[in-house]
Amino acid sequence: MSNNRTLGAVALLMAAILAIFGWGLVAPFAYEPVGPRAFPMITALVIGICGAILLVQGGGEAEPVNRKTLIGLIMLCLTLLIYAVLFERLGYVLSTLGMSTVVALIFGAKPHQAILSAVVLSVGSYLLFDHGLDVVLPTGLLGDLL
Repeated sequence: MSNNRTLGAVALLMAAILAIFGWGLVAPFAYEPVGPRAFPMITALVIGICGAILLVQGGGEAEPVNRKTLIGLIMLCLTLLIYAVLFERLGYVLSTLGMSTVVALIFGAKPHQAILSAVVLSVGSYLLFDHGLDVVLPTGLLGDLL
């Protein structure tokens, strides 16, 4: 099985799991216009579409994972774990800023590129969710500044 087909099958499985768990999210009272179910369901749909495309298109044979790739994957997993632990304490903007910077560096960005893109991503997505979609995100250490 090719790399793309394997990833496509895994993506379809993950999309199905996300949809199953996302469907069960129901707020006891309506505090946001879109509700808690919308984001996981849209995410599951996008992942499912991408997984289906990969599954149909296929690709080359699977290659063995080299040391650099393995270290990158481990670093990504650790970064996401730390992000989850610090999310509420630091708040959305600071934790996303840190996580995005590290991920960009792992993918080979120069430090100034990583920081600039992380600032745009964290602040921009916070403004989109908080002001555009009325989704409440933790402010953490920034508190009243946001």
